[in-house]
Amino acid sequence: MISEFDVHLKDYEHHLRALRGLSERTLRAYSNDISAWHEFLNEQGLNEIEAGRDDARMYISTLSVRQLATSTINRSLSSLKSYYSYLEKRNIVDGNPFLGVRSIKKPATLPVYLTNREVSILLDHVEGDDFTAQRDRSLFEMLYSTGCRVSELCHLTVQSVSTNRILIKGKGGKERYVFIGEKARHALELYLPLRSQRLIQCGLADIQSLILDERGQGLSTRGVYYLLQKYMRKSGLNRKIGPHAFRHAFATEILNEGADIRVVQELLGHASLSTTQVYTHTGIERIRQVYRNAHPHGKQAIHRTQRS
Repeated sequence: MISEFDVHLKDYEHHLRALRGLSERTLRAYSNDISAWHEFLNEQGLNEIEAGRDDARMYISTLSVRQLATSTINRSLSSLKSYYSYLEKRNIVDGNPFLGVRSIKKPATLPVYLTNREVSILLDHVEGDDFTAQRDRSLFEMLYSTGCRVSELCHLTVQSVSTNRILIKGKGGKERYVFIGEKARHALELYLPLRSQRLIQCGLADIQSLILDERGQGLSTRGVYYLLQKYMRKSGLNRKIGPHAFRHAFATEILNEGADIRVVQELLGHASLSTTQVYTHTGIERIRQVYRNAHPHGKQAIHRTQRS
């Protein structure tokens, strides 16, 4: 028998899918957050309609005690605020118990990124001119040139790169343009004929994905991660990073070259400027490092600044 909660959750999922254009992965995360709250209330002998502000605060405290990641707790809080807002608009509940419950402040951390030199070293170790080498070179050049999320790149089609301007459909269905640089375009020109040959060899004709795996299917985000780790080891860089490091490198480099932060926000597809602003701190850290290394009294001065 379908419970009242199941009906509400299913309706809410349909609402998110239809109106907000969220990915299936994000939808699952939201659904899991709401289901976990439902289980918590069951343990307290309550339901969604009866829950109040104190219950909401207790739940968030419980997540903290379980030592979940700050980002996980804040996402759960956001999920539940949105869910109750939906229920309130439909007169299913009288109020939103999570309204006014504050998110947990994230510790300040700088994004892990590849420097321009490290990108060059990595690309120098993509050796050969066969399908695999040209694909890998195109993959890394495109990630660095466009600043795309790896999932966005894996969804690109051959038709989408017919010009140097690409229309990307990002998070929440938000569209933006990114641009293919000269080196990435040259890599694609060498890769595309080999891509066509690989599809013929695999007996496939209707695959539209730009970046293919060895079997002629679209390369997955997991596959991109595996390839990056392979070349990181091969190049001797020995850093455990994900493909997102190219996106961070893209943002850091163009900001360091003087790009306006709002332009960078648009290129990255960030909904909030505060998300983009973390890269300005990366730039400050780079300046700090140069000063520390170059000035004879730099190290001492930096340490004094940090203590003050």
